Amino acid sequence: MASAWDTWSDKELRDRQDALLRAQVADAVAPFGPFWRERFRALGISPSSVKSVAGLSRLPAVGERDISPDGDPAAMAALVLQPSETGYAVHATGPAVRRALARRLVSTQAYRQVVETDTRPTSYLTTGLGFRWPLASTRGDLDVVARTGRRLWDVLGLTADDVLVSAVPVTRSAEHLGLEYAALAAGAPAYFPGPDARDVAAALRVMPATALAAPADAAADLVDDLATLGADLSGVRRLLLVGAPSAAERRAAAGALSGMAATGAVVLAVHAPSGARVLWGECAPGSGLHTYPDVDLVEVVDPETAEAYAGSGPGELVLTQLGMRGSALLRWRTGDVLPGPLESGSCPSCGRRVPRVPSTLARGGLVQRVPDLRRPLDLRTLAGALVGSADVADWRVVVHPRFRDHRPQVVVHLQTAADPADVAVAVAADVRAGAGVLPSQLVVVAADEPLPVVVPTQGPRMGAPVS
Repeated sequence: MASAWDTWSDKELRDRQDALLRAQVADAVAPFGPFWRERFRALGISPSSVKSVAGLSRLPAVGERDISPDGDPAAMAALVLQPSETGYAVHATGPAVRRALARRLVSTQAYRQVVETDTRPTSYLTTGLGFRWPLASTRGDLDVVARTGRRLWDVLGLTADDVLVSAVPVTRSAEHLGLEYAALAAGAPAYFPGPDARDVAAALRVMPATALAAPADAAADLVDDLATLGADLSGVRRLLLVGAPSAAERRAAAGALSGMAATGAVVLAVHAPSGARVLWGECAPGSGLHTYPDVDLVEVVDPETAEAYAGSGPGELVLTQLGMRGSALLRWRTGDVLPGPLESGSCPSCGRRVPRVPSTLARGGLVQRVPDLRRPLDLRTLAGALVGSADVADWRVVVHPRFRDHRPQVVVHLQTAADPADVAVAVAADVRAGAGVLPSQLVVVAADEPLPVVVPTQGPRMGAPVS
């Protein structure tokens, strides 16, 4: 009998992920993915050589700007797998092909229904950090979303007897759809009135909730507004903060909920990285976001170079989806910044043996939305332009408020032995070409002058090591 998904030993986990990865690359991504087929060719890598998770590291991590440098959502269609009926017969598993052929004896339409379950995109959600783009799912992918949703329900400590009311915006997002499918798979009642507190209060009068979900940055205000409206939260035992809450957001939500909810009510994080179709959740506050190792392959890379992670310090979360047949993602740069390495082994709180993403991650921390810029600035692209400049001896990128009006700005400090004006022009051209937008300021100093020390009060700080 197969072990449960959350009890595999380290060897079982490695063997299963290696097998699932080989199938994903050889039977889905390489033969049917336009972007990935060309990428393997350009890198001179044979898809058949990717036999394990360790071998996947030969494939450089990529993000949305690698697919669409100018931010055109239409270019992201290159991620969608495009199999034919013939290709399906060649690359599908034996049981799947036999089931399809058996249906074909009954009718051609029945045969096509089986084939299209795994091959035809029928549903789309919207994702992205620097720009918004559609992520495709097949009917089979939606089954995976429902199956992992049932697991999420268990991780959160919920049962079929719980009632969910969600204040997450009702849009085609991984967050809303993930909660909807989770409740459906668990057989639990759920109501999705949207983010307006009056609508949520009305929903609570109809369906007294035991679980309340809300965007992490709005949860505390929502609970305060519900209290003002006289909503009854006495039965709530789980407040789900959707979107990787900060420590301050978690404290504020817990403080607002205190005294209003059921005894023992807890505040838990729920998160879907950019590009993901499934939700991860905590079993206890701060326990880490529990992933699904037969669906998610999670890694950490250097946030500036996307090269191998040093093993400590900040890193960028990279995601490979296993078994998905709509849009296919391999070593996808999510933009989420982790404070340290992934957690593994048995969870101290629930005992599940799954990789866990630190709860204190910074969602989309490598893509900054600055009001003065016409589009979000991808700090990964910015860092790539600076690292690639031979005339830049050292550099520093700081996101902090302006002194005069406290509006956020992105300032790039450069150190060079070359002509400062020429270096500034060249760097500006490279950044604009790669990121599609310029930072708020470029400050250039001579090689014998130190870079200014700026303590950021908002956002990340990136820089090359001083040689």
